[in-house]
Amino acid sequence: MNDVDLKSALTGAMRGEVSDDEGARRAAARDTSLFERMPELVVYTEDANDVSAIVKEVARARAAGAAVALAARAAGTDMSGGPLTTGVVISFTKHMNRMLEVGDGFAVTEPGVYYRDFEKETLKKGLILPSYPASREIAAMGGIIANNAGGERTLEYGQTEKYIEELDVVLSDGSQTTFKSLTSAELEQKKSQQTLEGTIYRDMDALITENAALIETRRPKVSKNSAGYALWSIRDPKTDTFNLAKLICGSQGTLALWTKAKLAL
Repeated sequence: MNDVDLKSALTGAMRGEVSDDEGARRAAARDTSLFERMPELVVYTEDANDVSAIVKEVARARAAGAAVALAARAAGTDMSGGPLTTGVVISFTKHMNRMLEVGDGFAVTEPGVYYRDFEKETLKKGLILPSYPASREIAAMGGIIANNAGGERTLEYGQTEKYIEELDVVLSDGSQTTFKSLTSAELEQKKSQQTLEGTIYRDMDALITENAALIETRRPKVSKNSAGYALWSIRDPKTDTFNLAKLICGSQGTLALWTKAKLAL
């Protein structure tokens, strides 16, 4: 499948816009790192269904032999090249930029919300997400969660992972689910599902159970760790709960694409 075919396929599959305009592509080719990768397409998703459709179409293109990759992008303030690709960039800030709720000690947000706007809403209730990064005025929630941000208050309050309660995600087959804290009984129910989600829960539970001692010895003894893949954070021994949202935080879009987050404040 050539690039024109993929553009047509994406345009027909989603509500949002698909662009191969040089200006749009050039804007998505840089973050705040030293790297540059010019994408073939930039897509502006309207909702989670658009994200799902994109993942499915890119998977079809790859199955047909196209060497196309996919990267998520919010504000582009990452300093390591995380949102850069020569394939398709999913840009969240244009449409998926709504604060959905600020409740009693929590907030629900889409990835394209800028932190400055997120904080304005939480402060109305005297609450704050204390893991905001130094780039708080220009960063967006997509990257704050994807990178497990932690700024000037990290030593006292911890990183973003600590505040993740639930994440709505799109998996690699385009299916949608919510990762949240599960009891043992709820985990067993998830593991019984004959879906990609069920496979993920079966494999991750086995991995963590069989390697618990090894995983614990590899837990970084540092005050801040943004390397991602925090296997030691998935199971909470105090509450005997299992939460894969903790693993998505810090994985920079490599495990799943998140479309809605519930964060403690």
